[in-house]
Amino acid sequence: MQTIKHLSFDLDGTLVDSFPIMKVAWEASMSALNLNCNFTDYRKYVGLPFPRILELLNLSKYEKDLAEVYFSHTKKLSHEVVAYNGVNDVLMWAKEVNITTSIITSKPRANSECLCENLKIEVDMIVCGDDHQYGKPNPSVAQAILETFKLAPREMLYVGDMMVDFQFSLNVGMPFVFFDANSANTVPKNLVNPVKSISCINELISYLSD
Repeated sequence: MQTIKHLSFDLDGTLVDSFPIMKVAWEASMSALNLNCNFTDYRKYVGLPFPRILELLNLSKYEKDLAEVYFSHTKKLSHEVVAYNGVNDVLMWAKEVNITTSIITSKPRANSECLCENLKIEVDMIVCGDDHQYGKPNPSVAQAILETFKLAPREMLYVGDMMVDFQFSLNVGMPFVFFDANSANTVPKNLVNPVKSISCINELISYLSD
């Protein structure tokens, strides 16, 4: 395994189990705006920028109201979100071995920082959905981290739970690890590229120590 100098993570579904409150917030938003779109349809696009998800769901004309209602609900419910087992173990280990860390998420900064503060998730840098015109999988999203820590893409490992995370890593040119959350997430069977999968975040320690 090549030398990894930086560990970067997706947030929702990778570091934190936020899908239950996202479901509550989405359904409340649908009810408040008298719209009909199942959370299952929304969930399969999570990781993309929110406006892009709404475009794919034919809900773009409701973007302003949906964003206001949905993200307000998720922030209110943030105290119900839990971190996955092993998250802080990995972050502490990374600090001990001088590996810098970051989060790259499509979630707005206010919501992301609230979650991290509540769960005491400490990383060196957070890149959020409202920091960029484009979100994942556009490779420009990683540029600030590469420049800040003076990294080549191959020195930065990205960990995520969605195929958009994998596509993002390919676009940037960085290695990728898929978090399957004990088989809750699956890699498409027709995927040609080999993908390293882990069931618990702290498996990264042994993977990077080999």
